Amino acid sequence: MVDTGSSENWEETLDRMVAKVAGPPEPPPSSSPDDGSVISPAPAPRTEDPNQPISVERLRLQIFHSVQGGMRLSQDIYDESGVLLLAAGSRVTRRFLQLLSARGIMRVQLRSPEPPPAPIHDRHTTPSATEDDLSTALSRELDERMAGELQRAVVFRPVRAWRRPRLPINELKGEAKRGVARHAATSNAVTELCRTLQGGQEVPVTELRQSVTQFVDMAALDFDLLPTIIAMRQSQDEYLYDHCVNVALLSMAMASQLGMERPAILEVGLGGLLQDIGMLRVPLPIRLAHRPLTSEEWHEIQRHPLHTLDMLANLRGVPQTVKFIAYQAHERIDGVGYPRRRTGAQLHRYAEIVSIADVYSAMTHERPYRKPHTPYEAAKTILTDGHAQRFDRLLTRAFLDTVSLFPIGSRVELSNGLTGRVLRARPGAHTRPLVEEITADGCPTGQVIDLSQEKTLRVVKAM
Repeated sequence: MVDTGSSENWEETLDRMVAKVAGPPEPPPSSSPDDGSVISPAPAPRTEDPNQPISVERLRLQIFHSVQGGMRLSQDIYDESGVLLLAAGSRVTRRFLQLLSARGIMRVQLRSPEPPPAPIHDRHTTPSATEDDLSTALSRELDERMAGELQRAVVFRPVRAWRRPRLPINELKGEAKRGVARHAATSNAVTELCRTLQGGQEVPVTELRQSVTQFVDMAALDFDLLPTIIAMRQSQDEYLYDHCVNVALLSMAMASQLGMERPAILEVGLGGLLQDIGMLRVPLPIRLAHRPLTSEEWHEIQRHPLHTLDMLANLRGVPQTVKFIAYQAHERIDGVGYPRRRTGAQLHRYAEIVSIADVYSAMTHERPYRKPHTPYEAAKTILTDGHAQRFDRLLTRAFLDTVSLFPIGSRVELSNGLTGRVLRARPGAHTRPLVEEITADGCPTGQVIDLSQEKTLRVVKAM
């Protein structure tokens, strides 16, 4: 149970925190139609001579328009000694410029990130290659293919609250029960697929695509349906497969909220479903350890995206975008992720969506070394990481719009002493979801409270 605070100013304080991280809706660029679209820009052209230092004042002027437009750097910033100050893909803030001045740094260098090594197109021509060499060959080839993909702008059209499709509450619950059964079937399908891939056999992606398509259809009925299925699903099965399905569902729900087209939502879902299967090649004593991992063991964990790529090579018909997602779902826009420590401008936007869903699902699952975090704790962690610029601001907002700060399915205590279960997120009102009152044993009383309308009540505890 998490006490969110009982003072009258708590809600106001939390709303300010959410607003600071998620911010108001970003206006569309002037070159785009006035339809609420938000365009994720392609990296800016790199025109600076990397060998010529520039003054901090010139840097201040050069980045002014980029900062004002919310764009990220396309080049690394170094001091004159070659120390990295800010990685490509980061946003330059006034605070950063103040720190430069405080450290007496008057001149800096801009350098384009080093390009990936030349790709090896036929990994089967080197039978004596070690597993590390094989993984490097796979990732290099993907790096080259991604270079062109990242130049394309991704258009998001976040769906306004009043335009979200909604079912009546009773129908929502009925569809969710059917969805839980579909969740279990999909988890079983992933299990069988992984056994086949582990055996080195080829298998078509057809069955998984059909499963994901069914969930896309469900999301089109009601944006709250997929998060409701995740909340209702209780399984004692292997964590990995259940986690994969949860990541897929939450990723698709976020993609729907972002107004993505159906084929794109399908690719995001497939990517979320498959991005962690390489964990099966991590030794069980490491994967299921009841203790903190050593640095060598953590290195094995960080290599699992490369194992995933190798396994996907035997999955016929899988879209290239799914491989991009699998490769980068554990990266972070500030460069602290793995396996390649890529930064914002070097990341595929679909992978950024899946990375948020992956963190939320992992935190809310029980693991051998810890109890599950509450949905509220997991959502607050994502908020914190959004504030630290590990996650993109627009995508952090999409996550909140999808599940709310008190996620769908979680129990909360209201300021009048009642206990409730969150039924729906309220986009733009992230601390005031739709709640149904429940008894001490969890049975609904039939009373539904819309906290976005009932201003006299608020959440005081997350359970």
